[in-house]
Formats: sequence, structure tokens, C-alpha cells
Amino acid sequence: MAMQSNEQISSGIKIYFNHPWYLFKTEFFILMWIILGFHLELIGSTLPILGQNINVGYTGMGSVLASRAVGYLVANLLGISLQNITKKYAEALLICAFMLAAIVVLLTPFVKSLVVMWILFFIQGVTQSLTHIAGTHILLTMWGVNATVPLNAVHIGYGIGAVFANLLVQPFLNGNVSSMNIPNSEITNSTSVPVIILKTYSSIFIPYLIASILCVLIAIGNVYFYLHESRNQREKLEIKQADYGTLTNDITDIIDINDTKISSPYSPRTFGNGDYRYGLTLTIIFVCYAFFMGANDETFSKFFFSYLTFKEFHIADRVASWGIILYWISMSIGRLITAILSSFLSINICFNILWTGGLCLVIAWLSFVFIIGLTTTSLLILGAFSGLIFGPIFPLTFGLINQRLNAVPALIALIFSGSAVGTIIFQQIAGIILDHDPNDFPILLAFFILMLIILYTASNLIYHFHQRRNLENTRSSLTNGAALARESLTDEELPMINYPRDQNNQ
Repeated sequence: MAMQSNEQISSGIKIYFNHPWYLFKTEFFILMWIILGFHLELIGSTLPILGQNINVGYTGMGSVLASRAVGYLVANLLGISLQNITKKYAEALLICAFMLAAIVVLLTPFVKSLVVMWILFFIQGVTQSLTHIAGTHILLTMWGVNATVPLNAVHIGYGIGAVFANLLVQPFLNGNVSSMNIPNSEITNSTSVPVIILKTYSSIFIPYLIASILCVLIAIGNVYFYLHESRNQREKLEIKQADYGTLTNDITDIIDINDTKISSPYSPRTFGNGDYRYGLTLTIIFVCYAFFMGANDETFSKFFFSYLTFKEFHIADRVASWGIILYWISMSIGRLITAILSSFLSINICFNILWTGGLCLVIAWLSFVFIIGLTTTSLLILGAFSGLIFGPIFPLTFGLINQRLNAVPALIALIFSGSAVGTIIFQQIAGIILDHDPNDFPILLAFFILMLIILYTASNLIYHFHQRRNLENTRSSLTNGAALARESLTDEELPMINYPRDQNNQ
């Protein structure tokens, strides 16, 4: 992606209105993420019902969610090796993603087998990955270093979709959830585990049917963008072919020489804009960061409803449903606030504000769990505060990565793969915790937040040292190793020295 000047970056919100087509496409992406949140987050409130359908406890449902993360991981790994397909056919991937999602969502309420549920959720994980990789690639390609605000705006849609999903499911939660041990003869798995039972069975076919229809409509919308992009590509190809004959042999030789110097698109040197060590180090840190980011985001949102219905809290299904709705509303508000702030403030400042709130969140959760004691009111407030903090993490992170590394599709898929691995591991752990001792569930939250803060700090240090080395190298190349007073530099030399510092202040 082409670098833009600091003047362009600092132009605030005006830059987005200068590209009406990009703005229109981003607005559609917001709608697409609303439907993404809608069909993915139906599982939150309906997890007990689906668990009853296949006769498994929270550990079993944790494995179902983990299978979705496995599908997400597999698709991301394929995305790393097939990044040219993402570049050429991003819109086509989005069409496939939502058509597959429509089929999976439609079939889910009827499944009576754990194995079949694993397969369906594996496919749903693949659709989630295709949406994330293709959608993020398109946004980063359109907006470049100005992608932070659009990313936040688009991801607001996910929270809105999750709110609508829980509101739609709420009328179908007619009974309270309770857990009990069922004899081996009455369950499908080989061991006696706490199996999720509803006092009053509720049909969830209608909300799943609505989600399926909405997925089809989004797929149709992506058909329009696919046709539009295909027409543009054909026009560009015709122009290139028309201009090809005017190129001289000298220009062709220059292009060939330059092409031989381009690194592999899968190389850390490419990720690091020519610096192998910097690209490799920062990529490893961001993959580890994504590991805990995905674990935090997916684990808390999927199991928070079940945690609220833990028998010690005596919270009815409807109250727990409002708790998860409040969580998603707060998450959307957090992303909206960050989208506005990131128009005027640097990503670093936004992250500093965010992680200060994250530390306060950790202290609050641990204080209520181990000292004060949890009540219905405190749980709802803590859940809302959690959503406010969790919401901006994902879009801000990709805005940060896009500024500090060359965010090619292979890197995007690699980051999402780290997120998928974290999701696989910790969703299974969360299911085990809820089956044995739900009181330990908030400890996972504290652990995730603290690890994210540590890794974010490490990424800042690596970036700082990289910029400092670039500054020293620039000065050395300008002065041939000799000390040179700033006032003696020419107008052409000053920007070369200022550039690393300007980049660091973004």
C-alpha cells in the first residue's frame, strides 16, 4: 500500500468523504458485519438449547465452539498460502462465505448428533475466516493508513448484530436453565457429565431461519460488488494492454531488475517493509497478541450468558439475556467512541486510554469475585464495562498492524490464525471451567487482559528501537558518519531525518 503524507493522515474525517465509492462500500460492510454478528452470536443465548438437543454439557458445547475455531484456523492457514486468490477474488470469497453460512445456520436447530454439530460449526468457522480475511483486506486496500476509523465503524456492526440476535432469541427462552446428572443410558456420550436441561423446551428455528435469509441477502449484495470489481479489472487490463506497446526496452529492463529485488509475499522482510529482523520479531509478537485477543473476545462473549445462569447467582434466563444484550451494546458503544477518537488521536493514545480502562476492569472483576461478592447488579455492570473495553481491541489492533507492518493478505491470515488457536484452546478450557467451577471464569478474563497489555508494550518497544535505528542510519547516510548540525541541513535533507519521527507520532 502506498504511503501517505502526514498532512493527508491528519486531515481528519474529511478524507473519508473524498472517496464516496469507498464510503458506500464501507457502509455495506457495516451491514455485512451486522449480519456476521447476528449469525455467529446466536449461539450465545441458544447454547443451552443446542446442548440439550445433542445431550452434552458445557464441556461438550465448548468442543463444538472449538470446532468452529478449528475451521477458522484451517481457512486462515489456507489464506496464507493462497493470498493471490484473496487479492483477486475477495468479493467472490465473501459470496461463498455467506452462502455457506446461510446453509449452516438453517440446519443447526435440527442437529441431534455431536459429530454433525462439530462439522457444521467447522464450516461456520471457515465462513467466519473468509469474511475476516477478505473483508479486512478490502478495507485496508481501500483506506491504507487511514483504515483505523473504517475498521472501527465496520466492527461496530458486529456488536449491533449480536444485540439483534439476542433480542430475537429472547422470546424463545421460555424456561430457566438447570444442570443435572443424567444416567449413562440416557445420554449419547460415554461418561456421565452435567447435561444442560431446560425446564421448558423452546424452538429456536425461527431466529435461525431469519439469520439464514439475511446471510443470503448479504451474499447477493456481494455479487453486485464482485461484478463491479470484475468490470474495473477488465478496464484496467485493456488500458495496460493498450499502453504496453509504448514501453521502451529500457523501461522494461528497469522493471525486470526491480522485480528481482521484491521479496516473497510470505517473507518477514515483506511484512517489515524490507527489514527481515524487524518484520519477523513484530509479526511473532502480533501473532501472540492475536492468540490472547481471540481467546478473550470469543470465550467471554460465547460463555457469558451461561456464566450468568450459574445457579449461585439465581439469575433467570431473561435477565441473563439482557445481560448479554447489554454487553454487546456496550461493545458497540466502545467501538463508536474509538472510531470518533481515532479520527483525531493517534492509535497509541487510543490504546493507552483503552489499556488503562482494561487494568481497571481486571481490578474490578477480581475485587468483586474475591472480596466484595457478585450480585445480579454487579454482574450486569461488570459485563457492560467488559464490552466497553473489549470492543475497540480488535479494530484498533489491525489499525496498529497496518501502520507498523506491510499488511498483505498473508500477514492478515497469519494474525487471524493466531486468534483461532487461542480461541480453540480457551473455549475448551472455559467449557471445562463452567462444568466444574464457574467461579474461576473471571480469572480467565484477567489473564487475557494482562497478557494483551504486556504484548502491546513489547510491540511498542520493538517499534521504538526500529524507528530509532532508522533515524540513526538516515543521519549517518546524510553525514557520512560525521556529526551535522540541524540548521546546516538543506530543505531536501530535513524531511529524510524527520520521517522516522513523524511515523512514530502517528
